[in-house]
Order: sequence, then C-alpha cells, then structure tokens
Amino acid sequence: MEISPIFPMQPIPYFGEELEGEWIFEPKIDGWRLQIIKYENGKVEFWGRRLEKHPNWTKNLSYLIPYLEDLPPGTLLDSELYSTKGRRGIPSVMAKTGFAKPIIYVFDVVFFNETFVGEKQLRERKSILKGILLKPPFYFLEYKPLEDWENALKETLKMGFEGIVIKNLESPYLISKSAPVATHYWRKIKG
Repeated sequence: MEISPIFPMQPIPYFGEELEGEWIFEPKIDGWRLQIIKYENGKVEFWGRRLEKHPNWTKNLSYLIPYLEDLPPGTLLDSELYSTKGRRGIPSVMAKTGFAKPIIYVFDVVFFNETFVGEKQLRERKSILKGILLKPPFYFLEYKPLEDWENALKETLKMGFEGIVIKNLESPYLISKSAPVATHYWRKIKG
C-alpha cells in the first residue's frame, strides 16, 4: 500500500454502554485534525481530515518541517493541530502571525518506515509512536488506562480539555480513500 493522504478514523459518541476488552483514554483536543506525512523521498506534507476539500496545509505549515528531520521516511502520523491560544489561535498558526504558537499532539501512526501498520493493534502502534523522536512543537499525546470514564472525564476537564476519547487497545486503524471511517473502537465523550 502506497503512502498518501487518508480519511482519518473518526470516533463515535459513547453512551455509557458496557465496554469489552482493554481501553485507554486520551484528552480530546479541540483543534484541527492533522495528518503528517513524510514520503519515501523525504518530502513532508501536512493535510487536514476532509480530503474532499483538498486540505493540503503544507504551504501554511512548511515552517514546521525542520522539526521532523528525525521522522523516518514513509511515515504517516495522525495528530491534532492546536495552539498556545487554544483553538482560536490556530488561524494564527496557519498564517504565522505570531499571535499563537503551534502545539501538535500526535496520537497514532498509520504508516511507519514505508509500511502500513494500521492492521496492528493500537497498543503496538502506541509502542511504535513512543520510539519516534518528537521535537517541540510536536508532542506525543499521553494516555492512561480507562478504569472509570466519569472520573477520567472529570480529571481531563479540570486540565482544560473539552473531553476524552476512549480507545480499545486491540483496535486496528481503519482507513479509506473515499470517506471517513467512524468506528466503535474509538468513542468520544465531551464535558
């Protein structure tokens, strides 16, 4: 499978039903979904999630490319573009006005070292991610085991995030080139 922009996997709402298997939770970042692609030839591109609108953000975010020199070629990272001024600062980050500085939270890897790794379990993909050297303003999005979603939500809201995303550690990363894939493996809970 050749690396190219994808429709990223999307969480669906969680309604409190019983969960099977082992789950984690991450803060739900109120940013813009961002794909970071480093092609086999070393070229880097940044893409949004809505491919039907051709959201190639590379020109606007090209100043971030030097921070990705250690990213192996043939890698696609799923992340969230955020800023030091929250969501409202993202247009400044895109225009590089100086009002806000970028913060990019990386939470999954779809291709790594020219190989599609989406069929691997999330726990394996998280392990791959932890082995990638990220330099600020790129950060690995921390996660914790899910024991009680209500407490996890309260804890995360106190930190200033808009909610949590809970994810099954056995889940694959499902991709499509024609439409977003909404999955029961990832569930979102807003405060």
